[in-house]
Amino acid sequence: MELIKLNVESRCDMHLCRNRAEYRVATGKGGLSALFGGGGLYLCRDCLVKLYEAMGKELVPKSPDNVIKKAIKRREVNENK
Repeated sequence: MELIKLNVESRCDMHLCRNRAEYRVATGKGGLSALFGGGGLYLCRDCLVKLYEAMGKELVPKSPDNVIKKAIKRREVNENK
């Protein structure tokens, strides 16, 4: 899946939005391609930002362990062996 900036005029695919689409979410093979006719999902900047914020509320990445935490975990594992 990738986000493509458009050069052509198209309407935003979101319900009740009449803005000009600036981006396309290309879905590739399978998945959403059948749902959107193989062309992807066309979004204006406002709808893209709203979608990004909504996904951010659901999909929060875990922070990576820092060097100190890794060292403590490694020490605990070595002590237990």
